[in-house]
Amino acid sequence: MATSLPPPLSLLLLLLALSPDLSYSHVIFPNSSIVLVDEMTEFHEELFSLIEKFLDIEAGVVGLTDDTDLNGGVKEFRRKLSELPEELFKLELAVNALNEELEQEKEGIQSNRRNVSGCELIWHLGMNLNPADGHYMDYLTGWHSGGSIGKEDKALAMDFLDRQVWKEPVDYLAIVRHQHGVVDAVKVFQFKHWGLSTLERFKDMNPGNVIASEGGPIQVSVDKNAPNLEDDPIFSVDGDLALNWWGNYRASRIMLTGGFTKGDLLTYHGLGNHMNCNCQSGSARDNNYRYEISNIQKCPYSSCSKPVIQGTDFGHTSYFQTGPVYGNYALYVSLRADTFPEPGTELTPTIEVC
Repeated sequence: MATSLPPPLSLLLLLLALSPDLSYSHVIFPNSSIVLVDEMTEFHEELFSLIEKFLDIEAGVVGLTDDTDLNGGVKEFRRKLSELPEELFKLELAVNALNEELEQEKEGIQSNRRNVSGCELIWHLGMNLNPADGHYMDYLTGWHSGGSIGKEDKALAMDFLDRQVWKEPVDYLAIVRHQHGVVDAVKVFQFKHWGLSTLERFKDMNPGNVIASEGGPIQVSVDKNAPNLEDDPIFSVDGDLALNWWGNYRASRIMLTGGFTKGDLLTYHGLGNHMNCNCQSGSARDNNYRYEISNIQKCPYSSCSKPVIQGTDFGHTSYFQTGPVYGNYALYVSLRADTFPEPGTELTPTIEVC
């Protein structure tokens, strides 16, 4: 009587049992990470050994039974098994090609931080705020979503956000007020927590209210002839960076701790503001109360109920009153650079300080 043997699928499990170093997960998918090419190469070698073992099993099957269908199934299984090395080789080539693409992309990001001379002290423009260009860069726009805003050829003239720069790790932030691309005031801060991207920092809205630096700015440079400094939201006050600061449906993306008292956002405003939002989730309650840049309010809320907003980029409400534009405010970020060029410097999206 012919001996009954398991079908081909069960034979695969039998083969695996004969190869204790070869796991089921290796057969189904060599490695959960496509970049671990070494393990794929090792699996390739194990596969050749597996085929040799199966040849012995095939010979044993033929000796045990004269079942034509079973013998044919075993031979067909062996044929398909013998094709696996070629298919795996194609997969290895594809993985290697993908690895090369990933390395090129990584090198492209790193090249943004250095030039051919090896300079790594580079500032990159992450965002530019123009409070009178017709676009609202309020609390809810761009900061925590990280999508591209504006065009590169207008990066220092209109509202702008560089998606790639926004998601790279940075340790320093320069807030640069400029007039048509020429610096008139700058403050540089070192982040208290290193290695996070700007996007990650502005996603931290719940609970938010983040004091992001210690000891105040590490550089303050202001042109001696710079106008409108008495109530500028950044350059008329001292203190540390306060990010995602909110309370009672009111919020500012960037404030300085020297400018607010008791968290009263009706008295103090900064960059990227909203006065009627679900601030922790990043959604609007009423977009008529959004505004881009507000000045320090020099009076308490009871006697100063209409905040003075720079320019025209604010919601359609009589609650605000428009004021002069003090300049564009550019946010430059860097992984290593801790000093920024002095007032009078003409800005470009990438600035080297080596």
